[in-house]
Amino acid sequence: MPPRTPHRLKAVRIAIAGAGAITERAHIPALRSVADAQIVAIQSRTADKAERVARAIWPGDAGRPKVYSDFDEMLARERPDAVGIFTPNHLHCEFTVKALSAGAHVLVEKPMAPTAAAAREMVDAAAKARRVLMVAMQQRFGGVERAIKDAVTSGAIGRPHFIRARLSHGGPESWAPGQKWFTTASEAGGGAMLDLGVHVADLAIWIMGEADSVSGQVGILAKQIEVEDTGAMIIHFKSGAIGVVEASWSSMPPLSAIEIYGDEGRVMAGYPRQDISILKADGSPAPGFSRDEVMSRFDPRDRLAPFRELAANFVGAIQGRVKPSPDGNDGLRAVEAIEACYRSSRSGTRIKLPLDRAQ
Repeated sequence: MPPRTPHRLKAVRIAIAGAGAITERAHIPALRSVADAQIVAIQSRTADKAERVARAIWPGDAGRPKVYSDFDEMLARERPDAVGIFTPNHLHCEFTVKALSAGAHVLVEKPMAPTAAAAREMVDAAAKARRVLMVAMQQRFGGVERAIKDAVTSGAIGRPHFIRARLSHGGPESWAPGQKWFTTASEAGGGAMLDLGVHVADLAIWIMGEADSVSGQVGILAKQIEVEDTGAMIIHFKSGAIGVVEASWSSMPPLSAIEIYGDEGRVMAGYPRQDISILKADGSPAPGFSRDEVMSRFDPRDRLAPFRELAANFVGAIQGRVKPSPDGNDGLRAVEAIEACYRSSRSGTRIKLPLDRAQ
């Protein structure tokens, strides 16, 4: 949803909620790279944690954001133009609705909410407030992923009829030690499928088009935790195409891969990581999408590049210069697909999309 006042702002004053690993390592550095963005405050349930992050990133006092332990107080005192919400999942909806109601634009970490009902509430609140709502599904800005999207959209492999999208690693404890909320059902809302599967579900729908139904299975197979560590689902697209989405917290080394089969060629990416092959049916490189041409468009060593582009898109959307992507409706579709997978795993049935609001 475009902002109410599309004139260019001198600086977008941004407040941050959440001071975990993804905030410190990715979102704050990405937002700081945007010339028109100014981070004015950081809030965490424990002020000491927010203070540590602020001092680590801003070692000098100049320009260091204010620190808060209370989200409502931060909103009231700072009156930010925008809020980045990078908290445990169960707080996403509450904080997003409060920020939107206060007149702020919102960038919320994926999954945008633990349930489709909460995600819809957020989308409705953004529409009512006429504010930008974006979801941090930054894989859309990855060099490999954009090349795949461009190849499919351009018809380089003909009509796509199958996609497999996979994302796995050793679990949140391997990169965010101490953040136990990831495996606590009441705070996370789900496990590997909601954490990682939402990324690749979004990519599959972004590349292949609207989903019609989902069937899936999840399980706790390798860890002693409250939420699933492994899951897979089949997406039936309205085009007639079929997709398989896989996610795991019990796979090392990590894997991020996409395969697409079309009637005139195929895509194979992620074997190994950041490698890509887009071929015609005769085995020759698709014109404009040879490996060298694709790899020349981005630096595969720059892991923060997708986050920086996400941040730039968020600020640009607030200023009315670009369309927000992924927006709240994109986030809702991805969450609906994951919730449908959970429902299918429990019931053993295929679940129609979009989910019925009454359910």
